[in-house]
Amino acid sequence: MTDYLAATPGGAMLGFAVFLAVVGHVGLWWAERHATPRRIDAHEGSGESRPESPAVVNILTNDATLTAAGLRATVVDLATRGWIRILPPTTDDETSRVRPSSETYDGDALLPHERLVLQHILARFTTDRAIPARHLAVDIRGAWWRRFRNLVHAEAKRNGLVRRRWTPLLLGGPAIAAFFGILAWNAGRDDGTSVAVVDSVERRIIAFATLVALILLVVRIVRHAISNDVAYTTEGIDATGRWLAVRQRLVSAGFAPMAPSSLEVGDRRLAYATAMCLADGARIELPLAREDHFRAWSSVGGTGRLVRVRYPWRPLYGFNPLFSLIGGLIAAFVGIRLRGFFSDVAREQAWDSLYERFEQQDWLISTIATGLVFVMFIPILLGLWAALAGAADMFNTVERTGIVIRARRPAEVSPLPRSLVKRLEGDRYSLFVAVDDGTSDTVTAWRATERTATPQGVDVVVRASPILGYVRRSSPIGHTLS
Repeated sequence: MTDYLAATPGGAMLGFAVFLAVVGHVGLWWAERHATPRRIDAHEGSGESRPESPAVVNILTNDATLTAAGLRATVVDLATRGWIRILPPTTDDETSRVRPSSETYDGDALLPHERLVLQHILARFTTDRAIPARHLAVDIRGAWWRRFRNLVHAEAKRNGLVRRRWTPLLLGGPAIAAFFGILAWNAGRDDGTSVAVVDSVERRIIAFATLVALILLVVRIVRHAISNDVAYTTEGIDATGRWLAVRQRLVSAGFAPMAPSSLEVGDRRLAYATAMCLADGARIELPLAREDHFRAWSSVGGTGRLVRVRYPWRPLYGFNPLFSLIGGLIAAFVGIRLRGFFSDVAREQAWDSLYERFEQQDWLISTIATGLVFVMFIPILLGLWAALAGAADMFNTVERTGIVIRARRPAEVSPLPRSLVKRLEGDRYSLFVAVDDGTSDTVTAWRATERTATPQGVDVVVRASPILGYVRRSSPIGHTLS
C-alpha cells in the first residue's frame, strides 16, 4: 500500500483522467437538468376533477414529488369518505383531533397507501378518546415515509401518470466517463519518474482531487440509479394540467383557510385542495410531517405557482464579505509562508537543530513536514476563495422584496449527516432564508444570522451579497431599513 501511494502521478493518462472527470460531471449535470420535470401550465377552462387519489394529485402538482401535503390530504380524504373523523381543536391545542369511524360508504375500498395511513392512525388509537393530530406526525426521512411514498408511486405508475425518472440512457454517459476515468487515473498513478514527494506535491494534489471527483461522480450516479424518483408521462402531463385548472377553481372558491374539522362527509374538494398545497387551515391543524424543503407554492405575482428552492453549500457561504476578505488574505498568506517553511524542513534545509537533536528520527521529521506541506494547501485554497468572494461582495448587494417561502436551519437541508452539520455549526445561529419576489421559479436561499433572520410566511425586504449569500439587512414590509 505504501509503494502504491508513493508512486509519482503524472503523464498523459492523468490528464485524460482529469478530462473524463470533468466530462462525467458535466454530463451528469446535463442529465439532471434534462430529468427535472418541466413546468406545466394549467389547462384553459374551469377544470374537471379526475379519479386520482389526493396523494397522487400531490405528486402531479409538485414536480412529480410526494410532499407532506400528500399525507395530510390522504387523512382529510379518509375523513370525507367516513373512515375516520376529524374533530375541532380543544381550547389548549391548535391541532385537530382524529378518531376512527365505522360509517364508511358502502362498497368503498382503500388503495394500498390509504390503507397504510389508516393503519398508522388505528395503531395509535389505544383509548376511546380522539388522538391529537400531532401524535400522528412522521419523519419524512424515516422508513414509514419511504414505504408510503413507494405505494403512492406504484399507484401513479399503475395509472400511467409517472415513470422512473432515471433511465440507463441518461446515466450511461456519465457512468462510462467515470469507469474509464478511474482506469486512466490508475494508469497515470505512476509516470515512471522518481521524484521526491515534497517536490511533487502539486501533482499529487491534482491526482488526489481527480480521484475524489471520480468517486463522487460514481456515488451520485449510484444514488440516482437506486432512487425512486419519478417523472411525468404524456398522460401525466395532461392530468397535471387539468388538476392545476382545478386548483385555480378551488382558490376562487375560498378553500385556503378552511379547517379540516369543518368538512362535510362526501365532499372531497378540501382533500384535493390540501394535496395541491392550497389549504392553509389543514396545514395548521394537521401537522403530520415537515413541508418539503425544496419546493413551495407561492402566490407572489397574483397567481399560485410552484417555486424550487436551492440551498448552496459552497465554502464560507453566509459569511460577512469583509471578514471573508480579511480572513482569507491572512489564511492564504500564512498558508503560503508555512508551506515554504515546511517544504524546506522536509528537504533538511531548515530547522537544522531539530535534525541534530533527533538524528535517528530524521526520516520521521521529514515525513511529518511533508504531510504538513499537503495540509497547508487547505488554508491557501480556502483563503484565496474567501478573499476573492469577499472582494466581489464588498460593494455588491442584491435586494429582494417578497415573501419568505422557506426558512430552514442548515442541519435540515444539508446533504451531510445532521450530527456532523451540528458539530460544524456549533453554537452559531444560522438560518437559510428563501425570499420569493415573483421574478423566477427558482429561488436561491441566503444565510441569515440571528440579527437578520425572518420567519417563514413574512413579507420582507432583504439585502444580501450575491456570492457569499450573506444577509446584510432584512425588515418586514412596513418597517424602514436604516
